[in-house]
Amino acid sequence: MSSEALAAWVGVALTLVISIWSLTIAKRAERASKIDRDEREAARVSGWVSFVYSKEDESDKAKWKNTLVIRNGAEAPIHQVEAIATMNGAEEVTFSAKVCLPGESYSEWIPSFKRQHKNRAWSLLSSCDELLQSGHFFRPYTVADKWTLKSLAFTDALGKRWRFTPGSGVSAI
Repeated sequence: MSSEALAAWVGVALTLVISIWSLTIAKRAERASKIDRDEREAARVSGWVSFVYSKEDESDKAKWKNTLVIRNGAEAPIHQVEAIATMNGAEEVTFSAKVCLPGESYSEWIPSFKRQHKNRAWSLLSSCDELLQSGHFFRPYTVADKWTLKSLAFTDALGKRWRFTPGSGVSAI
């Protein structure tokens, strides 16, 4: 084989190696970008425990409620939502919902002495807009350890499972 033919084959081989290496790096970058994009979208979901009171008469204890608020800032609904919250310091309660639409939603906590059904600690998930339109305000508990969200797990629209933990953020499960 002539030296020109050998040089051509070496050039072709080097070009092939560099092309494969470039494609491998591009695939890794694409995968990392997708993971980062998915995590940023999941990080748009959070929750907290909130105190609700009447606009008309803030001191009317009969209208006071405690709620779990879920903010789904993602563009699509989240599914298989499961939140664990400490309510009134003594009761750790699990909330679950099949779906939570984008926006802010809330569920009222029903104390054990008021429950008609033993296992139903939460009311249905409703839009926070409905709460505000019905003449109520809500404020998150910011310093009371007796009322706090422990974790919020959910499945995004692409089927990936996530867990939001206050103070730690979101992580894939």
